[in-house]
Amino acid sequence: MFKQIGVMLAAMSGVLAGTAMAPAKEMLVCGFGSNSVARYDMSGNFLGNLDAAGNLQGPLAARLGPDGKIYVVSEGNNRIVRYSTTGAFLDTFVADAGMNSPTGVTWDKNGDMYVSSFNGSKVRKYNGATGAYLSDFVTAGSGGLSGADNGMMFGPDGNLYVPSYNNNRVIKYNGTTGASMGNFIASVNRPRQFEWFNGVFYVASEGANQVRRFNGTTGAGLGNWMTTGAGGLSTPIGMAFGGDGFLYVSSSGSNQILKYDEGTGAFVGVFATGSAESFQLPAFITIIPGPGGIAVLGMGVVIAGRRRRM
Repeated sequence: MFKQIGVMLAAMSGVLAGTAMAPAKEMLVCGFGSNSVARYDMSGNFLGNLDAAGNLQGPLAARLGPDGKIYVVSEGNNRIVRYSTTGAFLDTFVADAGMNSPTGVTWDKNGDMYVSSFNGSKVRKYNGATGAYLSDFVTAGSGGLSGADNGMMFGPDGNLYVPSYNNNRVIKYNGTTGASMGNFIASVNRPRQFEWFNGVFYVASEGANQVRRFNGTTGAGLGNWMTTGAGGLSTPIGMAFGGDGFLYVSSSGSNQILKYDEGTGAFVGVFATGSAESFQLPAFITIIPGPGGIAVLGMGVVIAGRRRRM
């Protein structure tokens, strides 16, 4: 038995306070099976891995933090590990057994960090500067939460949205108090990473082998958009819009990152295929500015993805 995580593709959602941002971007792919995070340019060329030192065990999400550092959620050893945008290991920011199988990471407008706990079915809050534990922001099982997954992030309305993997929901929580506000999406087969794009909510549905669309405010379904299994899509975990007219989706079942037209959902081609050197069982995916492309990153949200039970 092992958890096949989702590659969760997630576009960077921080706010730049500076101006010097290079046009070049990189995609980070969490390889759950390879215990690595692979780096690609947006042409699909493999650039290497973040870390070969064994600091990661089952990485499920990687996001750019408000300090301009890359944060990786390492589920197997209950850690949040930090890297520079050049790929250099910096430190273990948080090592806390209380995270109990961490899956996702995000930040609030004040820069404090939130970590979703799959086995604990909760969300823990940490000081964004020191990593000190502050509270269980979403308490265990609140609102029916079961298997808090790596797509967790703050929405455009300032509230926190958490995929509830075990019971096929996306649950909404008050962004200030952590109190449940009920189901945002009442039924989606194994939700993983999600993202708002042009007012629409997109979510990778691992169980349905497709990306589904919903009204970004009400959560009402918008019908079929992507054909089930389009392009060989199998066990999608992560997804991210590249800002280049395409949606990128991790296909864990085929060990690939696939590319789709952002408007029609039509399959365009294979972006990358995993190998022994790059990734195995792709999980979370995020797209960030290339090294040197960040001036000062204001407080904002960056994202994350995760797994399949086998």
